[in-house]
Amino acid sequence: MTCFLLDSSFRAGALAFAGVLTTGTWTRTLHAQRERITVRVEALGGTDVSLPVGTTARDAFAQQAVQASLGHRFVRDQGNTIVVVGGQFRAVRAALPRERARLQGSTTFDAFTTLNVVAADLLVLRTVGTKHTMVGVLRPGLYGETFRVEGAAFVDRIVSARTTIGAGLSYASSFGKLLPIPVLHVVSRPSRRVLIDALLPSRGDVWWMPRKGLDLGINASLIGANYGLPDAQRVAGGDALWLANATVGPQVRWAPGGGKLQLTADAGMTVLRRLEYARDGRSVADLAPGNVPFVRLGAQRLF
Repeated sequence: MTCFLLDSSFRAGALAFAGVLTTGTWTRTLHAQRERITVRVEALGGTDVSLPVGTTARDAFAQQAVQASLGHRFVRDQGNTIVVVGGQFRAVRAALPRERARLQGSTTFDAFTTLNVVAADLLVLRTVGTKHTMVGVLRPGLYGETFRVEGAAFVDRIVSARTTIGAGLSYASSFGKLLPIPVLHVVSRPSRRVLIDALLPSRGDVWWMPRKGLDLGINASLIGANYGLPDAQRVAGGDALWLANATVGPQVRWAPGGGKLQLTADAGMTVLRRLEYARDGRSVADLAPGNVPFVRLGAQRLF
């Protein structure tokens, strides 16, 4: 789930409280086509980084992650109100710089570090009249060592029988840095086999559905967080790590037997990256990782 003016390193970006909603019907009640259970793993290739003075690290920075989420949907008021309650866990494993002064007599300077996000999810959709739906999202949780509440709110409007457009505001850190950012939500089905689904700037999908149970598409997504760091992981005076990756590439969803269980895969390249240590909301060390290939595999069960 996600949110969006960004500073100079990510001018192309904005961030919507990410992946919150995928809508696929245009009836009076807006139905959330959200996953009940998801498990995904991803791996990004290695790249050189700019090490802060007085630190050491592995020769190449690489990143792996595993993410799991769970949600339960409640329908009220004859379908005019939908509430989804759940949570998510994301663990990112990477070889981050370590300060040399803390490493004397130790060979653990190149050990991997794991950064975790553990958060609850609350999504509320409320139909207003025949054309509008109000959407609110709250995500309280631990982002590394820091507890905070992120969220988003926007309003969808049905503009035609095949297109819904929404706009609002989010406050989240999927861009790495915690920011208030505008949200643009677009869902359009120009033909029976084509679906355009975007919650910009956090994600955008174009799907072609050649047959039941098989979807082929192109995806652009932005995934990241602002992680509070314990003393042992602080570098260059930073008490937080801004980590984000924007990726683009082909994707596939396959439902064996045409049911609600789907296997997913996507791959491609990163196009924008952030890896910075920060203190009091200001960057103190930019590691400037290069763009690399990535692969992401998963399984999900829909409502």
